[in-house]
Amino acid sequence: MKKLMLMVILMFFVAGRGFSASFFDEFTSNLTGATSLIQKNLDSFAADLGAVIGGAACHQGKALGFPGFDVGIHISGKSVSDDNKIVKAAGLDAIALPMLQAEIGLPGKLDLIGRYVAYSGANMTGLGIRYGLLKENIPLFPSISVQVLYNNLDVKSDANKFKAATISAAGVISFNIPIVDPYVLVGMDSTTITPDSSITSLTGSASGVRAEAGINLSLVPFTYLHIGGGFVNGGMGYNMGLGIKF
Repeated sequence: MKKLMLMVILMFFVAGRGFSASFFDEFTSNLTGATSLIQKNLDSFAADLGAVIGGAACHQGKALGFPGFDVGIHISGKSVSDDNKIVKAAGLDAIALPMLQAEIGLPGKLDLIGRYVAYSGANMTGLGIRYGLLKENIPLFPSISVQVLYNNLDVKSDANKFKAATISAAGVISFNIPIVDPYVLVGMDSTTITPDSSITSLTGSASGVRAEAGINLSLVPFTYLHIGGGFVNGGMGYNMGLGIKF
């Protein structure tokens, strides 16, 4: 358990570096020159950023059900694509975003999802809903759910000002194996980047597929540590979280 806690602390340290102010330092400086170049940089930035914003939103196929709840801190990360000149210019090869996420079970097999993070002139809010298609408590039998999540990131960091909106949809299946409870997720993210009008009138957009797999470690009752990774928007992504669930 001590080793797992050390791993969590390390991941949060790395995530904090990935979401530092330097993440946005080269945004405005890479939106100059030919229109085609600006558009390409915005679209590539949207692909990587959308993958991170929409990540770590689900780690099991079982809906909570009324009156359940799940609250924890989750990290979403991704390797930076070679085409993403904005982040590459800041000297980063990977980006990560830690966030607080809370889920509440509602009647009718529905879960309400909320998330939030604020750091150095940037803040993100998210809201989503999950529907449980199949819920099984028998070991090895699958639970399946689908969900839709909308996230909005607002950045006002010195001269680097923009808004990012990401819509993510996914289907998740988990297998109710005691202690480890593996899951598989398939989904899609669609992201729009809108720079401040003082920077450019162009907007960036990107859509991509998300395919992940991971496990939920429940070594202490009513707690979990989830670790996952896979292919996200054309590159490798990872996610991790620690929380309490009833």
